Formats: sequence, C-alpha cells, structure tokens
Amino acid sequence: MPDAGVWTKLINYLLFQAGWFVCVLGAAAGHPWVAASAGFFLVLVHLALVRNPGQECLLLLLSLLLGICVDAFHIHTGVLSFPIGSIHPALPPLWILALWLQFAMTLHYSLGWLAGRYILGALLGGVSGALAYWAGVRFGAALFTADLFRCLLQIGLSWAVVMILLIRAADWTADQDVLPIYRIFTKISKQKGISRG
Repeated sequence: MPDAGVWTKLINYLLFQAGWFVCVLGAAAGHPWVAASAGFFLVLVHLALVRNPGQECLLLLLSLLLGICVDAFHIHTGVLSFPIGSIHPALPPLWILALWLQFAMTLHYSLGWLAGRYILGALLGGVSGALAYWAGVRFGAALFTADLFRCLLQIGLSWAVVMILLIRAADWTADQDVLPIYRIFTKISKQKGISRG
C-alpha cells in the first residue's frame, strides 16, 4: 500500500488538475464566476487537509500577489487579454487568480521535489507556463494579443522567473517539523513511524 506521502501527492496533483480544467473550461464556456468559485473551493479543500495551514496560506498569498503582478504586466504590455470575467481590463480575472493559488498549493506537495532546484524549476516553469497559457487560449478562456512567438517567449521567460521566486517562497514557508502529508494520512504515517509532527 502506498505510504502517506504518495497518497498526499496524488490527491494534491488531482486537486490541481481538476482546478485547472474547472477554471479554464468554465471561463471558456462563459461561466467565469462559477469557475472562480469552484477554483477557490478546491483551494479551501487543500487548506482543510494541510497540517500547517498558516504557513500554507502565506505561500498562497505570495503566489496570488505575484500572479496579479505578472498577469497585469502581460495585459499592460499587449501580450495577453482576458475577455471573460475581468473585473477591470487592466487586471486578471478571478478565475486565473484561483489558478495561481492552485499552482502554489502543489509546491510543498506534488511539486515538493523541486525544492532548492532553481535552474530545473526555471526550465520547467518557462516551458510548462507558456504551454499552459497557450492551452488556455486554445480553449478560448484568454487571448494572445500579439504574435504567437512574442507571447510564448514573454510568458515563458516570466514563468522561469516566477518559478525561482515561488520555489524560494516554498522553501521559506516550509514547516521543517511537519511532514508534507495531508491530515487524513496522519494515522498512516504514525503507524509507519515516520511522523515528525
């Protein structure tokens, strides 16, 4: 039977993937507020499961602030547009801010293996970040407002930097006295004698 860490990473990954599809497809279908609400609900599920919600909330807040700045920059520089669900044309909509929170909730768990690996994180972030936005555009949840190469390059470079900052933030907010497992698996971890908190 997989141990508590494996189960936690699996559930964490599934929460993130479900959140991505709910937010992007919901916005693309013309239901941005429903998408945002569902996305924030999944974040709350994650916070209910973690054993250090205070520090986890700090990481998520840092990611949220970074997301507002990064996506506002892309909007301002004419690379990205969110025609669906924006409160203000200069700011990203709530459904994509929910995605920033959802991504951050993987950093101590399913993406915890990136801790301290800044170069690898930057490479993965640059490629996967650009592709994720491109997928969102293809689904119809957002628009590229410049030529494709410029959009992918700018978003990719921004996400390379974002990943370095988020990995550092994850290291800073990690609770060294608590294993990164969800509460529901605490009993399993104690039975295996691996719990530290």
